[in-house]
Amino acid sequence: MHGSSGTRSSGTRSPGTILPAGSTCHGPPRGATMPPMATAGGKEEITSRNLLRILPHAGRRLVAGLVAVSAVQTAHPLAVIATTGVLVDRAVAAPGVGAVAVPLAVLAGLFAMQQVLAPLHGVLRFRATSRMDGAMAVRAMESAGRPAGVGLVEERDVQDLMEVAAGRPLTFRSATPGGAAVGVIGVAGRYVQAIGAATMVARFSVVLALVLLAGTLALRRLVHTANVAQAQAFDEFVPIYRRAGYYTGLAVVPGPAKEGRAFGLSDWILGHHQSAWRIVSAGMVAARRRTCRRFAAGYLVVLPVHALVFALVGVAAVDGRISIATLAVVLQAARQLTDLANIGSDEYQIDFGSRALPAAAELQRRSAAAAVAAPTGTRPAHGLPTDAIVFRDHTFAYPGSREPVFEGLDLVVPAGTSLAIVGANGAGKTTLVKLLARLYEPTGGRILVDGVDVRDLDLASWRDRLAVIFQDFVRYELPAADNVGLGGLARREDRRALESAAARAGTLELIEGLPSGWDTVLARGYTGGADLSGGEWQRVALARALMAVEAGAGVLALDEPTANLDVRAECELFDRFLDLTAPPVEHRRQLTTLLISHRFSTVRRAERICVLDKGCVAELGTHEELLAAAGGYARMFGLQAARFSD
Repeated sequence: MHGSSGTRSSGTRSPGTILPAGSTCHGPPRGATMPPMATAGGKEEITSRNLLRILPHAGRRLVAGLVAVSAVQTAHPLAVIATTGVLVDRAVAAPGVGAVAVPLAVLAGLFAMQQVLAPLHGVLRFRATSRMDGAMAVRAMESAGRPAGVGLVEERDVQDLMEVAAGRPLTFRSATPGGAAVGVIGVAGRYVQAIGAATMVARFSVVLALVLLAGTLALRRLVHTANVAQAQAFDEFVPIYRRAGYYTGLAVVPGPAKEGRAFGLSDWILGHHQSAWRIVSAGMVAARRRTCRRFAAGYLVVLPVHALVFALVGVAAVDGRISIATLAVVLQAARQLTDLANIGSDEYQIDFGSRALPAAAELQRRSAAAAVAAPTGTRPAHGLPTDAIVFRDHTFAYPGSREPVFEGLDLVVPAGTSLAIVGANGAGKTTLVKLLARLYEPTGGRILVDGVDVRDLDLASWRDRLAVIFQDFVRYELPAADNVGLGGLARREDRRALESAAARAGTLELIEGLPSGWDTVLARGYTGGADLSGGEWQRVALARALMAVEAGAGVLALDEPTANLDVRAECELFDRFLDLTAPPVEHRRQLTTLLISHRFSTVRRAERICVLDKGCVAELGTHEELLAAAGGYARMFGLQAARFSD
């Protein structure tokens, strides 16, 4: 099943219509409420402990290897400093190759080790990051897919949450939750390096070592706070950033790009993209400037401490109170210690990539709330319906809208019959099917299947009984076999079932004539791929619905299934379709069919026709009964018939 944007209408039943027994209109719907808004950053506190909790998703062996390599890399610069001190000491004490051969060899070995460690660490880091980001993406998809309906994922702020929670942050550079978790390991190593370097400085002066360490930590804290503020500031620009991405799509996605060029909109699209991008860029540049100003102010405070250390060490070496080797070690260690204050790639990953954690938590909370609001039962739906589907006292309004689509609608659909649903745009035809599929929940009333509330049925079991194709059906960039077979996953590999569904939809000859037949990808962007016309795509979508019937669906709902066909082709297909979907008389209740169309002339062969108007069932009966009633259906049928006759 594939959802579509619903239509909205309001009003009461108009006079002069015929209503069958049990089909009436009642009072106004109960108001719907929206869940609280949330930023892309969410509300959960970000800590290193929370980041480390996602490390297991990378795998124990991989994490162990990454930690081991990171530990060696942490010790590497300290080992270089210590070995340099030994080298200088021996060179001064006893000049000659023999005296310095061993420390030189050790330094050469450390240099060679670094050439191996760097790419090895890069590979391990990439693999660990990819696995964790994949796990976060799955978590976001599971949260978004948990509610029965589609209302949650249609909310704009929830789409932002999904982008960030799935590890696809809307930022200028690639910062992901997996990168943030790996970054914690790297930052921990830098703290160990700083402590080791401070210990080496303590060879000269413990007090200076502690002062230098304290100053560096204070500067680091200052810059880190500014960097976090920069990451948080971006949350304000997420909607504008998404808008810039939308304009990019208008320029490069084939469908919109085609229309844009035809109307000469290229400069207009580019201008709006640049305008949105300037707003985001200006905001982020301002945040970055604040970070740089804080860093500069902090460093001006710490710089005198560094200068004092270097001066005191230099004077001590000149006075002969420390050796040249100690001078070399202390100066290198002091420089290594000051590196801790710099905000590197690990910190960037943590400050920006960790935004996924609160976003994922907020998405999960919103998802759980939506799932609670739309409970799902456990009763199996196998074989249903055998009696009828009943919309009883049904009211509905889309979230955030005060205009009801339905107001106390009552409608009975006997099992095993064909019902055509017609009405003007906005009458609620598509919405009725969405409610039946539980893509939305009614604001009042119930949907009963053989007397059982649809909410008491197991959702997966009930949807297995539905074959629904909406007007805005999905055109999968997949092989033709998948485009048809996805209607019935259980029989997707059954070629006979595929061919049967395609033949009944009138598209078998088309598919078999493709370059690679059923294996042809239905998109031009792939080697050997092929695109289809609008009418050809609709027949493929119809075949997908019929494949669901082949797999056991008992309710077939088609929303404007022939919108891209001319009237004669539509009439021919509807006649053929009703013949093909009608089972033998002895099995008459095997398939219940709902046909939605705005063309009255093409649904006349349905067993019953329902006219929706202003949120109610305005008329219900056979084609002949509705013509004889001389109501709205007869009037609109006459207008359309006269138009096509002309």
